[in-house]
Amino acid sequence: MANQPPRGDNFSTGTVAFTAKLAMSDSYPCSAGVLKFSTVMLNEGGGYNNETGIFTCSQEGFYHFALHASTYGRAQCAIVKNETKLVSMYHTTLPDKCSQMASISCVVQLSAEDRVWVDVWGPGRNDVFATLDNDTVFTGVRLG
Repeated sequence: MANQPPRGDNFSTGTVAFTAKLAMSDSYPCSAGVLKFSTVMLNEGGGYNNETGIFTCSQEGFYHFALHASTYGRAQCAIVKNETKLVSMYHTTLPDKCSQMASISCVVQLSAEDRVWVDVWGPGRNDVFATLDNDTVFTGVRLG
């Protein structure tokens, strides 16, 4: 395989990707702010901090972020970059109160040290949850 050009998918250099799940104990957050996804499934590049819920960019480039949220009532969330909402959602199943999934995603250009997270807001509480059969997941991957 000599003399072939590099494909750009070498896992030892340049790969940045994470997947983190909401813990059951963090379901139905009662306060606004950063939603912490403490169960980390993948954190290639080490950019996601499960204690703060914030991804910090180490390599500039284009990134894809997605939130897939299990909801039981109301969900008000946004994917935020450096205090600026990139995409947001308001999802409700009220007054029926049935379990559903809501998703948002975006592609954004990041510079080193940019920070990205999921923010929740709204009156009272947010009906985003996790159980053994229902996950709420935040993912990010560097595209190049």
